[in-house]
This record gives sequence, structure tokens and C-alpha cells, in this order.
Amino acid sequence: MNNKTSTYNDYLDFVVQAEYSGYSHVYIGEHLTDPYEDIQSSLIFASALLARTKRIKVCLSVLPLPHYHIRLLIKQLEDLARLSCGRLLVGFSQGALDSDLVFLGLDPSRRQELFMNNLNEFIDGFRSSIILRDLYPHSLFSTLLSTFPAKSAALFESGFGALSSNFCHTSHLGNHIMCLKKSNDYTKALKSKPFWNVGINLAPLSTVSSSSRKTIRNSLIYIYSKLAACGLQNVMTGRAPDSNIQENNDTLGAYLEAVSVFASIPPETRALIESNSDCFGHFVVNLFDCIDDACYNDFILTLPAKGVFCGSK
Repeated sequence: MNNKTSTYNDYLDFVVQAEYSGYSHVYIGEHLTDPYEDIQSSLIFASALLARTKRIKVCLSVLPLPHYHIRLLIKQLEDLARLSCGRLLVGFSQGALDSDLVFLGLDPSRRQELFMNNLNEFIDGFRSSIILRDLYPHSLFSTLLSTFPAKSAALFESGFGALSSNFCHTSHLGNHIMCLKKSNDYTKALKSKPFWNVGINLAPLSTVSSSSRKTIRNSLIYIYSKLAACGLQNVMTGRAPDSNIQENNDTLGAYLEAVSVFASIPPETRALIESNSDCFGHFVVNLFDCIDDACYNDFILTLPAKGVFCGSK
């Protein structure tokens, strides 16, 4: 968290500018106990954002269902759907941080059980709600982190969309395309195809300030450390970095920056997406906490005008 940044003012102002600059979607995360995350309620942030924008679609990315009383959440989403006038997409997941569950007085070992029970009630709530039923299933999605395609197969076969995490290595994206294509037979009766969007880290690393560059590296190290604790560091890098790279944060940060952050969409990623355009919605740019760096802001806001996203829908 950047203590110089007021999340519900500077970030709101930034997204208003992003809408004006041509962005079509904004994805809002939430974490209760993660010191690197500013937003604790995507519902509250989305309410403020919807009141200040007119066109951009607001995506809750994602609601950790074990945290919620589902019937109350459905009622809150009905209010948000009314406010959005068709601009709301709802992401869901089982959550990631044990510390969040502990904070809420829940047993982390029951995460999967809580998620499955709440997911069934969540889906039933969408289907039975007069306000939300038209959003089901095409406006619901979840995030993809795993290198394995099992989750994407389950999502796509149910008609839900997906967002590949911004730190998933390009080498894993083909797995999800394979699953989306295979899901077509399951989703022919739906009014719209499941969507799949790719998250990516973009930053003008040759010109950002030294403090912003350090912020980006620290963020990547933090994510890598969390993944490594679960044995999933390959998700971020494609392979585990050599031991000499991991010896200190300076070398690790530089390595992660080199393999995870780009000044433009990597050619191999663009080629993969363009050759499977029927499976793909749009790129999603990760916003690092560098909002007080004018160079970084200008770079992000001018991406649509520069045609960086050409080839995507």
C-alpha cells in the first residue's frame, strides 16, 4: 500500500480518466488483510465508480465467496446492478489468503468446503433474482492462476468467463484456449459464448522514476513469495529462477521485472490471442501502485490511442 495515495480519490479519478481515454472495462480486486492491497471492498469502490462514470464496465475481480453471507451479498449485488444500468460483471473465487479467513473467524482448512457451499447458493441466487437473472451466466467470471487447465474447463463448460491473472506466464495461456474451444459443445444453448481475457503487466520501464520502478519490483517479489510458499512460483516465471538469482531481493526483483513486465504486449502473447480471436475478449492491464508517477500514468492512459490493443475485440 502506498501511504501517499488516497485509494478512493486518486484511483477513482484515474479510472474516470481511463474511461475518457478509451478503456472499456475496469477490474476491482479486494483483500482484507493484505498490506499491499488498498481496496478492501470491491462493492463499495464499484458503487463510487459507477456513480462517476457512464460507459466503462465495472468488474468485481473477485468476490471471495467464503467471506460472504450469500443471501445478503445477492441483495447487495441487486442494488449494484440497478446502479450499473448493464455495466456490471461479477467475479467470484474461493479467495487466497488464510489471514482473511482468520480475520473473519473462519477456519482456513474449510476454505474449499465453504466455497462450494456458498457457490451453489450464489448461483441459485442469481438464477432466482428478477434483477440478476439476466446476468447469468455470461456476466460471471473467475480468475485463472493455475498452470493446469482443470479450472478453466469447469468455468467455460458452465458458461462463465475467465480472467487470466496478470502474473501468469505466457507459456500457460495455451492450456486455457484449449479448454475454451473444447467447451463449445457444452455452451451452444447459451445466449452468449464464455469470454476469456488475459491480464498483463505493462510499464514504461525505461522512463518510470526510480521510486516507481522499486515499487513494481517490490510488488512482484511479494507476489512471487506468496506463490513460492505454495510451490507455485513457476506460474509467474515459467520456471523457477536459478538459486543465485534468489539470493537477494535486488537480483530477484530485476529477474521478475524482466520476465513479468513489458513496455508492450509480448509478440508471442499477441500471436496466440490473434490466432484464437474467437476465444478472446480483451487484454487487462495491471495497475501497479505508481499512481503518483506522471510518466507511468500517461503511459497507461495513452495505450488505447496508441493501438496497443489492436487485434483484440
